[in-house]
Amino acid sequence: MEGKPLFLFPTEAEAAPFRTLRPDATVAIIGVGMAEAAAGAAVHMVMNDPTRVVLCGIAGACDDRLSVGQVVEVVRDRVEGLPDAYAFEYECDPVTGLEQARTLTVSRSGDAMRNTAVVEGDMPVVEQMEGAAVAAVLINFDYENFIHIRAISNRVGEPFEQWRVGEAVAALAAVASQLFTE
Repeated sequence: MEGKPLFLFPTEAEAAPFRTLRPDATVAIIGVGMAEAAAGAAVHMVMNDPTRVVLCGIAGACDDRLSVGQVVEVVRDRVEGLPDAYAFEYECDPVTGLEQARTLTVSRSGDAMRNTAVVEGDMPVVEQMEGAAVAAVLINFDYENFIHIRAISNRVGEPFEQWRVGEAVAALAAVASQLFTE
């Protein structure tokens, strides 16, 4: 399957609606969290030799600028909690026309709210658990054709029982299924 876009999802639950809409797409499940996502992305990059990589998943919004169910394009990402001397900000050029967002890659839901300087920045901020790790892998592969989209499932800090995962995953599938249909 060389030369096709590769759509990466942390979980099958996030990927399933997309697979229904795009049975022709190359889809890989990379796992939840930085370690699993980095390893999964590396394996699938080698196996598929894609024309572009699209990381898709759900995320929590850190403020009221985004709505639950909204899909955003991540244009800046970093690992939350690293000392500034070791922190790196990963950037992507916007290509989808979706609202742009910054994201913090976290190890635990709610960690993004510790970083008030980032959360109070110039664009909406979301938290998720894989983005910076996948971006780091792609940089090490010297690969630049990377797109990162997230659907908002919750407000950071809400209990999991209040998350609207089904709504977010459906919105993610609807948007992602329209991307790169070549």
